Amino acid sequence: MENVDAFDQAVRTDISTILNRKYRTVRHGGHDKEEHLRERQFWPDMQFHGVEIWPDASGLSITFTPVNEPGQIYGYRIDMATALTAWGKRVGIRNPRQHPSMFAAELVWYMVTYIGAVGIEDSVAAADGIRWINKGTEVFEKLPGADHHHH
Repeated sequence: MENVDAFDQAVRTDISTILNRKYRTVRHGGHDKEEHLRERQFWPDMQFHGVEIWPDASGLSITFTPVNEPGQIYGYRIDMATALTAWGKRVGIRNPRQHPSMFAAELVWYMVTYIGAVGIEDSVAAADGIRWINKGTEVFEKLPGADHHHH
């Protein structure tokens, strides 16, 4: 893990915190089985397993299981060099290395929207048993299928 630095570790920790955090709510009347709970998960449709730093390059892997597919493990990759450059171009006024928590939150936001934009059920399991849904270099790019949506 020669390429791991304090920034990569801070982003990994912040992503893990976001994905495992519970939040308090007083909302009632929803249509899911956990609507009565006062503390809810960030994204109740997914069980997150972890965020790992790539051993051979600067990157992160997030693994999760959809609640409606309990036997499947999916993965989302983040190539940090590509993501840093892309985020810097989009946001412009912020250096992501000076704002690791903000960068981590944006990575989670993009991952959630990416998962919603692709058909993850079509992902094929790799040798490690994980169904990787992306390559890692497309983070912060136009979402798949975005050309088909007109507002």
